[in-house]
Amino acid sequence: MTDLTATEAALFKGNDIRGPAPRPLTPELAFRVGRAFAGMLDGDRLGLARDMRTTSPALAAAFAAGAAAGGAQVIWYGLLASDAMWFAVRQDGLDGGAMITASHNPLTDNGIKLVERGASPIFADNRLPEVRRRTAATPRPPAAELPPKPTLPVREIRPEYLDFLMSQIEGRRLPPLRVVLDAGNGMGGLVAAPLFARVPGAFLQMDFEPDGASPSRGGNPLDPANRVGLAERVRSEKADFGVLWDADADRCAFVDGAGGFVPGDFTTAILAPAEIAAEPGAAVVYDRRSSRAVPDAIERAGGRPVLGRVGHAYMKRKMRDADARFGGELSAHYYFRAAGYADNALLPILRLIERLGSAGRSLRELADDLRQRYHTLDEKSVSVPDTDAALARVREAFPGGEAHREDGLSVDFADWRFTLRPSNTEPVLRLTVEAWQAGLVERREAAILSVLRETGNDPAPDRASAASAGGTVPGAASGD
Repeated sequence: MTDLTATEAALFKGNDIRGPAPRPLTPELAFRVGRAFAGMLDGDRLGLARDMRTTSPALAAAFAAGAAAGGAQVIWYGLLASDAMWFAVRQDGLDGGAMITASHNPLTDNGIKLVERGASPIFADNRLPEVRRRTAATPRPPAAELPPKPTLPVREIRPEYLDFLMSQIEGRRLPPLRVVLDAGNGMGGLVAAPLFARVPGAFLQMDFEPDGASPSRGGNPLDPANRVGLAERVRSEKADFGVLWDADADRCAFVDGAGGFVPGDFTTAILAPAEIAAEPGAAVVYDRRSSRAVPDAIERAGGRPVLGRVGHAYMKRKMRDADARFGGELSAHYYFRAAGYADNALLPILRLIERLGSAGRSLRELADDLRQRYHTLDEKSVSVPDTDAALARVREAFPGGEAHREDGLSVDFADWRFTLRPSNTEPVLRLTVEAWQAGLVERREAAILSVLRETGNDPAPDRASAASAGGTVPGAASGD
């Protein structure tokens, strides 16, 4: 019998396929997805890689077997970070690719990220529904067709990826800074170790060995609890700044020399002027959750701010449509035309080092300039039994302003703004609030949360707030 169970169908999210593994995301389902995806490729060469999760080898092996059964020639890249995988698909001119990972989700989850030619993402608005339909029509395989781990030879792409990264700083002057790099036993250290051995400065490694069984911290760099160790190490080492990656290393987040968190939108605002200086008038993409600091910085530098929809797949599409040089999200995804309009979690570090050298200022000084003018809090996650009702009630409670409904609800007032939108990966609403004067942002956020409580929606218990200036209260952590 073919079809998908309700729990299998629920794994197909907005950006990818993701959920608990090994059940309902079973090797059997991975086989069916692989076969379905191979059958819809515009060609037959398909790349595959995996992260360090304990369920990843079996899922990768099953996906490879399914893809081969569907007529694909599978190129196996082995253990790899997601941004390196997207490079591999472009570098080898493949017709598509798959990455076995659940990104920042708990290690009890796993997932499958799919891309087509050029590493353009497969997602809800681009062929993922077709993958789901074809998967449902694909027969369930016999257990004998599900090997425990891939047996294909590994195509080693990391040296070429390293050469690409180094080419992006060729001829540029990078000051010799002291930087702490926290891989959290995820995928970030695989290329970072050889890369930063070739970059001026001192780069101190934290938990570079991939470990899907007992990692040193959670995989989400936006959760304040996962930044505590890095912040302490930065302060004790008197480092210039620190970096931590998410589990599959396609996002990187920064803390300044005092251990204060620098949110993704502030980082985008700090990096954008140098990108625009290199290409006057360049388009820079940002997402609607981002602080007003981002379009302000882009315009001051003479660039063209382009608003994109939240989520890496949507941002990549907007990057291509606008032929943007650079882009950034609150979630700490950063996008580069040089990387095929895709997200990359190593180029931002190199760019930041160069930016600090040219500015002659520390990351803390640049971030403090923004903190004093743009008052923000970490994004909140709010449980929502009825998304539409919650959005309608909040809009009724806060009339006026300039409202936008392209992706949830965003409203701009004269002295503050907020966004409230459904997550692409979890059954919650994401809330961000910003104000132009100290103290107002906390009051406005509390008022919105009060309205949500009155409608029967409660803030998720593990999603309290933390100030973007480096607070340590457990906070929301969205990787949408």
